[in-house]
Amino acid sequence: MSYDTVALVAQEPGLETVARTLERTVPGLWVQPRPGTGLFELREDDGSLVATVEPGLALASRREIGRLLGPEQQDAAPDPCWWVETRARPDDTGRKVADGIARALTDRLGGTVWTSGPADIDFRVDPPHPAVDRVTDRAVLVTQDRTVVPWSSWLADALLAGGPERALQLRTPASSRLTLSAWAALNSANGLWAVQDGDGGHFDGVTGLPLSWDEHLGFVRDRPDPRDERDRSVDDRVLRGPVPAFVEQPPTGTHLEVRLSTVHPAGVEPRLGLGAEILASCLSGPSPTAWGHHEPLTLAWDPAGMLASARHRAPERLSLHFAGPWELGHPYTGRIGLTWVDGVLSEEVTMVVGLEQGAEGVLSALDEAVETLGEAGVLDTLWVRRFNGRPDTTHAPVWRGLGSALGIAIGPRRVERVGIPATENGPLRGTPFGAPEHRSVWYPAPGDVDGPRQALRALRAQWEHLAPEKESRDRG
Repeated sequence: MSYDTVALVAQEPGLETVARTLERTVPGLWVQPRPGTGLFELREDDGSLVATVEPGLALASRREIGRLLGPEQQDAAPDPCWWVETRARPDDTGRKVADGIARALTDRLGGTVWTSGPADIDFRVDPPHPAVDRVTDRAVLVTQDRTVVPWSSWLADALLAGGPERALQLRTPASSRLTLSAWAALNSANGLWAVQDGDGGHFDGVTGLPLSWDEHLGFVRDRPDPRDERDRSVDDRVLRGPVPAFVEQPPTGTHLEVRLSTVHPAGVEPRLGLGAEILASCLSGPSPTAWGHHEPLTLAWDPAGMLASARHRAPERLSLHFAGPWELGHPYTGRIGLTWVDGVLSEEVTMVVGLEQGAEGVLSALDEAVETLGEAGVLDTLWVRRFNGRPDTTHAPVWRGLGSALGIAIGPRRVERVGIPATENGPLRGTPFGAPEHRSVWYPAPGDVDGPRQALRALRAQWEHLAPEKESRDRG
């Protein structure tokens, strides 16, 4: 694992200021810019990498500090604030260098310092990248000893550096949690979360299944010795279930997961982020406060800036991240995926709202959300589920259940395509909103939503009923 520090400074740390601070703080090391990036590398005479520094990121909201580093760090941080992160080799030399850089910056610019856990060097072998500990034929391994692991520029760049043939694998202690963006990025990139079990082994942070190290593939599902009769089933298959730590203490809150799809017609100025704003208003209260391409989120909420970023990247797909104010309403974080096809922009919003036990009354606001999204013209389809989860929206390496499907909704454009009779005569009875020429329909899951398989089957049947043209294409 790397040893990380974050200097939260009160004055802008320009490149020249950072470079001079490094030269004075670590005179025995070579300081050089990393090609193609804004990073500074610190190397020994033999070329070995000791630490890498990312110059200051201006934070639009100090609440990002609380979300990623803890409320104590938020209270201690200056306002305004810049985030200067250092990743160091986790030996005595690396830790001393990282600590010295952070102290020198705060002494010069004012502010406070955060440090990660002590880390280890168990898997660190000649790292080719500041965030990487080892590269195999099929995996890029990054290790982090942090309470909350964000989807940082370090992780994103490590994934790109590994190339399309390698999956990202993230190794953490069992005490670590992932943000929604880090969790989703690992899953969407066929990645893996390897969690230390405290006894020298590892398990999958999503499934709880034991893992072992393979020099070719990286971490893989553990394969028990077939001679061990305790792991055999009656038909002679080798079985092994989740480790006890994964299932013993499930989270006590709820993650309300909402997935909204919006198609912005060609020739019409897209209003990005409106769907996220409506969902936030109905399910939490306050509007989003910050967005960015990585975490920490450095930009104040700005739909026009988001659209400009999407146009700059077109036709490539772009993923953005957002969060709401941490101390107000129910905590929430989200991701926005943007795709251009023939001038038509598709927007996919995934938002997770964290709820304490007893706060599930917010589910009654789903009707309002569907109605408002339809009236605003930003509802194509909506899927809603809930899982066991921490109220702060982070993902812990524990069993969160299968999840319960709560309902689906379709907006006016889809209603027009399938026709109002189809919306009224399917397997489920829906709740319509709006006049017939501008109708949205919400289909809540039937009966006991704690029966996840039953609810999901019913919603899938309704979805197939509403998409006959897709069904015909699939058969053809």
